Amino acid sequence: MKDYSNSISLWLFINAFMIFIMVVIGGLTRLTDSGLSMTDWNFFSGIIPPTTENDWILLFNEYKKYPEYKLINFEMNISEFKVIFFWEYLHRIWGRLIGLTFLIPFIYFTLKKMITKRLFVILCLILSLGCFQGFMGWYMVSSGLVDKPDVSQYRLASHLGIAFLIYSSLIFIGWNLWAKFNVKYHNSYLKIPKTSFYFCFVLLFITIISGAFVSGTKAGLSYNSFPLMGDELIPSEIFDMSPLWKNFFENTSLIQFNHRILATFTCVTILTTSLIYLRKYNEYHIINKVLLLGIIFAIILQYSLGVLALINYVPLTLGLIHQLGGLLNLTLITLLISHNSIKHEK
Repeated sequence: MKDYSNSISLWLFINAFMIFIMVVIGGLTRLTDSGLSMTDWNFFSGIIPPTTENDWILLFNEYKKYPEYKLINFEMNISEFKVIFFWEYLHRIWGRLIGLTFLIPFIYFTLKKMITKRLFVILCLILSLGCFQGFMGWYMVSSGLVDKPDVSQYRLASHLGIAFLIYSSLIFIGWNLWAKFNVKYHNSYLKIPKTSFYFCFVLLFITIISGAFVSGTKAGLSYNSFPLMGDELIPSEIFDMSPLWKNFFENTSLIQFNHRILATFTCVTILTTSLIYLRKYNEYHIINKVLLLGIIFAIILQYSLGVLALINYVPLTLGLIHQLGGLLNLTLITLLISHNSIKHEK
């Protein structure tokens, strides 16, 4: 495995980087309201973009049949349609490229017996999750083509969550393989206990999913003051819906309130955990030192970006950077867990 670990880890990192870019494209698609511009899903024919003016007219006429055009974009012209179509088209094409970038080398490595049986099973699970992600993307889009021009926040959160899970898995495995044979690790170095950061990872992941509900319901626009929500610390209407459980996923006031509370608790927990282990800074390997400092910086930055996005009514740039900040934090914590999970070659 040692002979192939660099090749396999590079392949996994390339796929993770492509997913990172996909999150950027997906964020832009979401924030520019472009996701409903392609009203059908064809795996093969969908690769070919419109090339003539007649192609564009046909696609635009198809788009006009659906609620987003009828209720919101009824004054849109074909030039404006081309812009939103571009982002959704790029999002879908990039997804197919990720699939090929994963599948073709995976087949090659498997046929060459370069992958252990255990890793083969794990990668098969990731591949299956990737295939399901493609289905979930269309399932999400289809929810906005029925009676109201908004995708289901439940499906949006699932789509984002799967992407982040796949990304984190690739980062964890890729670093695990690379560092095991390429990082000189002396016995005198202390390792950072993983359990606390597993908790931080789960907490951060839940907070990111709650952010998807904020995005999916546009709850970020319900209150744009901080730390109060309007004139209250806790809005009076957070439990106005019936049954009670719907408030947590459909009441924009409670959705934003929950994201604020989760974000604050997550930030404090990650900061506290990192600072506790930072006390033994000089006893760690340089990689652990960099990761700890990076986590502290990234979580403070992410919280600040969230507040800035909120009080500025979630402009496109800040909204996208805030989403990427969540991914950056997840990356650093995943790397720290991975780095302290392996038995390094001495």
